[in-house]
Amino acid sequence: MTTRSAPAIVYPESDGMPLPDGEYQAPIYRRIVRDLDDHFRDVAGVNVNGDTFIYYVEGNPRRSFSPDCYVVFGLTDAALHSLSLQGNNTYLLWEVGKAPDFILEIGSPSTAATDMGRKRELYAELGVSEYWRFDATGGEFYGEALVGEQLVDGEYRRLEMRRESDGRVWARSEALNLDLWWTDGDLRFWDPAAESWLLRREEERARAEEESLRAEEERTGRLAAQARAETAEARLTELEEELRRLRGE
Repeated sequence: MTTRSAPAIVYPESDGMPLPDGEYQAPIYRRIVRDLDDHFRDVAGVNVNGDTFIYYVEGNPRRSFSPDCYVVFGLTDAALHSLSLQGNNTYLLWEVGKAPDFILEIGSPSTAATDMGRKRELYAELGVSEYWRFDATGGEFYGEALVGEQLVDGEYRRLEMRRESDGRVWARSEALNLDLWWTDGDLRFWDPAAESWLLRREEERARAEEESLRAEEERTGRLAAQARAETAEARLTELEEELRRLRGE
């Protein structure tokens, strides 16, 4: 008698549906994920990603969620290898071994209610230590521009959100060791250790170009000064020779 093996369970990389508010959300989450990925690129055991399916019940591909941005720290080599085998497009919680340490959702018309309700409850159940919500509009979707929550005894407790006189809102993320700032509808990261903003790639390119231009200007200045010095020295030599000729030397 032949025994048929059970078919392999497939955990899809996509549900085949576009993001509910993709045109609005995609540019924002890509920028945020890129900023954090660049910052943590050389830190061992860190995975930064977003808009990928995280499966949290082995054997049940219906149990999944897709955060706009997440960061996981302290991953083992085996966990990182597992993610690489998954193409970094799916996250099997039982293989990776832990839930993300940081999750950020971006407010939009179709997702705000779920972000503040069902997803928030699920993240707490799974042990996500920090949950942040960013509203580029300043509050149209979430009722406020930026809010961070920390998991304490299985429940989220709101972090102290500070508001500047110019309307900017910010708070410290212990998980990231960075400050998150809502400023003019944008989300920026401040590194207290470096006392600087996390530069975006286009900003880094602009700074590199500026430094290259400055270096070239300094080089041109040095060459010009050298040329003037050489000209002055040559003229002095001519004058000394002329003086010796007049003296009959």
